[in-house]
Amino acid sequence: MSENQFRVLVDTSALISAMLFRGESRKFLETILEKHRLVLSTFIISETSRVVAKKFPDQLGFWDRQLSQMSFELVYTPEDFSQLDLPQTRDENDLPILASAVISQPDLIVTGDKDFKSREIQEYFAIYTPGEFLRFFESEE
Repeated sequence: MSENQFRVLVDTSALISAMLFRGESRKFLETILEKHRLVLSTFIISETSRVVAKKFPDQLGFWDRQLSQMSFELVYTPEDFSQLDLPQTRDENDLPILASAVISQPDLIVTGDKDFKSREIQEYFAIYTPGEFLRFFESEE
């Protein structure tokens, strides 16, 4: 990994947008794959598969092919978070992603989830929306 590459954890909402929609949603993931290091967790992959199967069943094969062709760092998400120092969050459903982030210690997190923009979470991690990521990092070499 070169000096100016970042390890970027992408959450489920941003990953689904990048896979299934064009424009800015897809461009941020392409930028990460070309210039940085994508970090995914076992929870994010599982949750993405579940959401795609439920909401976009005709896209499940596409998601499976994309996942098998992407290069990424895989992080295990534990079932028990009690030993982890996690930031406070309004939504308990975000705990597995926060646990994955605490374990993997990414340089950045890209998410479409507004709850991650809380002061508590931003004290732990640099949080960007896909659009913010593109504005700040797309032109960097």
